[in-house]
Amino acid sequence: MKKEASSIDSRIRTAALLEGQEEERKRLAQELHDGVGQLLTGIRLQIELLQNASYTDKEKISYQVLKELVLETIETVRQISYDLMPSVLTDFGLVSALRLLSEKITKISGIKVRFNSGEFPIRLSSAIEVNLYRIVQEAINNSLKYAKASVIDITLTEKKGKINLRIQDDGIGFNPEELAKKAIAHSGLGNMKLRAESIGSTFEISSIIGKGTTIKIELKV
Repeated sequence: MKKEASSIDSRIRTAALLEGQEEERKRLAQELHDGVGQLLTGIRLQIELLQNASYTDKEKISYQVLKELVLETIETVRQISYDLMPSVLTDFGLVSALRLLSEKITKISGIKVRFNSGEFPIRLSSAIEVNLYRIVQEAINNSLKYAKASVIDITLTEKKGKINLRIQDDGIGFNPEELAKKAIAHSGLGNMKLRAESIGSTFEISSIIGKGTTIKIELKV
């Protein structure tokens, strides 16, 4: 009984910690978007007012370089803000966010990320959606960094009150026992497990060297 109570207390503390981190991410994303983003947009508009001015050839080059730097900075700020807290996740839910993430990673990495949700009918609580999204993000990052995968499949389904999430790649795989001895086990994989536990879901990871890795999350709603 004491062990079970301790486990529940630990899960509550972890959930509170993760929720605090996500709230801080959300705040920073909003500040970047509303503060820095708007200032940069103002700079861009002022620069565009100067485009028809009379310049020497050297000044024209400097003007174009300045304009491109500002546009690149605006895009970088937008990307950082989105990574901190994707607006599509809060506005439209987990399915839309994972679909967009899959398309984005496929486009920029060259690795095929396939997302399938079938007829996923429901919106989940904010805490569940954010943590499941972060788990998928972390799993994809691990696949890109270490697995040398060519395909990543993400499947999200709901049946009889159970949510199932599976992330599977065709990478080089690993030996879980050996990985547990390394620091990486306490970062990426450890974070995924903590997030899964914080929302009361199971977390299962299996990997076969040469055949890839599969992560399974199951949650009763």
